[in-house]
Amino acid sequence: MAFVGVKYNSFNQKLIEVHKQDEEILAKYGIQTDIEDDECFVCGAEKLNFFYSKTNKEGVERGYLKCKCFSCNFTGDVLDIVKVVDPNLKNSKPGAIVEYLLSEEFQKRPNIIDTNREYTGVKKVRKKDKKEKPITDYIKFINIWYGNLKIRLSERNEEITSYLYKRGFNKDDFKYMYGYLGLEDWTNEDTGKNYQNFIFPCSDYSFIRRLIKEYYTKKGKLLRYMNSISVPKTEHYCYLLEMVTVNRIIKNNFYNIYICEGTFDTLTVRILFKNQCLCFATGGAGSNHNLIADKLKNVAKEVFFKTGKRLNIVTLFDVDKAGEKGKENLAELLKDDCIRVYKNFSKMILKNGKDINEELQINRNELENNLHIIDNNLKEL
Repeated sequence: MAFVGVKYNSFNQKLIEVHKQDEEILAKYGIQTDIEDDECFVCGAEKLNFFYSKTNKEGVERGYLKCKCFSCNFTGDVLDIVKVVDPNLKNSKPGAIVEYLLSEEFQKRPNIIDTNREYTGVKKVRKKDKKEKPITDYIKFINIWYGNLKIRLSERNEEITSYLYKRGFNKDDFKYMYGYLGLEDWTNEDTGKNYQNFIFPCSDYSFIRRLIKEYYTKKGKLLRYMNSISVPKTEHYCYLLEMVTVNRIIKNNFYNIYICEGTFDTLTVRILFKNQCLCFATGGAGSNHNLIADKLKNVAKEVFFKTGKRLNIVTLFDVDKAGEKGKENLAELLKDDCIRVYKNFSKMILKNGKDINEELQINRNELENNLHIIDNNLKEL
């Protein structure tokens, strides 16, 4: 296999030779390329996948091998990857990397064998624990958590009610939380400390946990939110995104859809509309934007086909740099003939707070009035 001693006339020829053996090169770093949702060597999330580029294939019939992480969005070919995993090549230029990968020194390096992988002999590799990882369906737990919240609020549980009051909600709002917000009783096995946590359901297989009491990890990091365990069927951590369906939109005339970053922002909007709206949270993660845009565009096309009406998408993101960047990114992804996007209402209605829930705590009446004005005006389009 080695190309030792072969002289190349140009950098491009050398690069082609590297791409012809990209799988073998990565194997020397212990990286296998045929595992679905493998662990990313940049961020550590199990969202890394390899593919062959259809556009980059000069001199290599199958195309150049590339990878993409759907968590941190790292994308690259073999040269980009080795710059990340090999400290000695971190600051090297492409020419130097190519020279090294084709050198006798590198060619003689043995492959790194991962003892946590099972090798089949036909170049198919999988993590041993991938298929053993159970898929947890949280539906039965979520229904219990819904019941817990209703019971604690009816009992006027001081910890729960005082927290919600601090968030700007009042007693009359509680009935609009039933069936959309849960409450979990949880005990920390290490400390024995008991917690009551709010549960924001995202899908049958995922939810977001909001800890009411202060909780510190073993490393001393304060956690306020914790996602449920990531499993193969977990598609997202977007609170109430699953409520956006064609039938619900048409049946209820919910052609205005509101998108917030946070879970409590979403809960705020729904309560101010007395649940007569569609509103969901992105979770503040840009990595969810493609999934959200794809879903909304597919729903919008079907709604338009059946009714001739377009969806009005209103982004109510935080008024900070992250929120500005997020709304611009999502608005760009949502460009479609069946969708109107309104991205600048946050600056108009957030007079004192940086987000929707904070504004509720400061000036509830004006926030509620402004949201209804926006909603009524968009309904006339």
